[in-house]
Amino acid sequence: MTRRTTARLAVLILLAGAIAAIYFSPLREHLTRQEVRAAVERFRGVWYGPLVLIGAYIIGCIFAIPASVFVLSAGFIWGWKLGGTYAMAGGVLGATAAFYVGRFIGEGLLRRFGRFGAAVTKQVDHAGFKSLLVLRLIPLFPFAVLNYGSGVAGVRLSDFVLATAIGLAPSNYVFAYCSDSLFNGSMSEGDAVKRLFIVGALMIAIVLIPALLKRIVRPAPTTTDNAG
Repeated sequence: MTRRTTARLAVLILLAGAIAAIYFSPLREHLTRQEVRAAVERFRGVWYGPLVLIGAYIIGCIFAIPASVFVLSAGFIWGWKLGGTYAMAGGVLGATAAFYVGRFIGEGLLRRFGRFGAAVTKQVDHAGFKSLLVLRLIPLFPFAVLNYGSGVAGVRLSDFVLATAIGLAPSNYVFAYCSDSLFNGSMSEGDAVKRLFIVGALMIAIVLIPALLKRIVRPAPTTTDNAG
C-alpha cells in the first residue's frame, strides 16, 4: 500500500468517523436552524460576521450538514439579498472543498469498475456540466452526495463550480427570501411552503420542457431507397 493510498484511507476513515459522530451523538441536537441562527447572530453587528457564516458553511459542506441550515440562517440575519449572497459564497466554496476531498479519496476508484466506470467517465467528459446542472436545479440527491460524487466521478472543476453556482442560485435566494419574510412577519409558514413548491415546479419545468420539445420537434430519420 502506497503512502498516497494510506493517506486517502486515513482521510476517508476520519471523515466517516466525524460525520457519524455528528449525526449519532448529542451534537446533532444542536445542528438546528435555531441553534445555528443564534450562534451566527452574535456576529451580526461586526464586519467579520459574514465570514463566520461562510466559514461555518464550508465546514458544514465537508461534514454533510444540511445546506438549508445555513441558507435560512443567513436570510434571517442579513435579509434575502445580502444573506442570500453570503450563503451563495459559502455554498459554492464549501461544495468545492467537498469536491476536492471526494476527488482525493476517490482517485482511481472508477477504474476498478471496468466498463461501468468507463461509461461514467465518458458521460462526465461529454455532458458533465449539463448533467450536474440538472441535478442541482432538481435536487434529487442531497447536496453533499453531489459534491463528493462529482469529485469521485472526475467532473472538471470549471464545470462543477459553474453548474453549482447557477444551480444553487434560484433555491438559495428563494430560501433566504422566505426566511427573511417569515422573520419580518410578512409571510406565513403556509405561504412560504407554497412559494417553495411553486419554485420547485418551475425549476422542474425549466429543465424538462426544453428536453420534451427537442424530442417532439426532432425530425424523423429518413430512409434511403437503395433499390435500383
